[in-house]
Amino acid sequence: MKIKYFILFTLLLMPIALSATIQGTVYNKDLAQESNIVISINTTPTQQTLSKTGEFILTAPPGTYELSAKKGNVTTTDILEVNQEGIYTHDIFMLPTLDDEDLVVDTTEPLENIETLTADKSTSTWSYILFGIIILALLIRVIYTRKKYGPLPLFRKKIKQEQQKTTEQIIKEIKAEPSILEKTKDLIKKHDGRMYQTDLRKELNYLSEAKVSLIITELEHIGEIEKIKKGRGNVIILKSKTPPSNP
Repeated sequence: MKIKYFILFTLLLMPIALSATIQGTVYNKDLAQESNIVISINTTPTQQTLSKTGEFILTAPPGTYELSAKKGNVTTTDILEVNQEGIYTHDIFMLPTLDDEDLVVDTTEPLENIETLTADKSTSTWSYILFGIIILALLIRVIYTRKKYGPLPLFRKKIKQEQQKTTEQIIKEIKAEPSILEKTKDLIKKHDGRMYQTDLRKELNYLSEAKVSLIITELEHIGEIEKIKKGRGNVIILKSKTPPSNP
């Protein structure tokens, strides 16, 4: 009887093996939950399980372990240290890596291939230069347009107001502001005294098409210009003491 109590007392004094719970989720390179993953940990004995949802729960006593997640040819291993019992949450991220061998240049590649790579790099450099020139040209155009016509919102507002004017209002404005006629004459003069009506319309794009037509009609009426039909458009010729040759 005494031996029985001695054995029981000894068992009570023996250290109880502690165990920790390890839980987590496996994520792929897109940080989405991965599926069909083989999870393993190098406890004694080794634990290995298949997780169809990417979530896993393992148990392990205190110690340092290698926690691995494998799918196909991709394996990710993390070092996990368990200090005491409890619940440990450890997520695994299966990010692609490059082997050192992939970074080594194959010196057995034919010389012509290396020359091709050099040529492609040169072409790429010229592409960047061309792209930069285009961006610079657009920037200069924007600055020029802003300087000529003012801020874009105000310019659009002015265009809208011009388009809403009636013919009577436009005629009154032309008579009240004869300077617009002089400005139109100066534009034609800068183009060697002749312009297509469509080109003149582009130069006066802050005015409505109806107003430009009435300006041309008024200049023609007072004998400052001559309008000649050519093809589908009209050529506007500025009259002078020495008439220009026919277009």
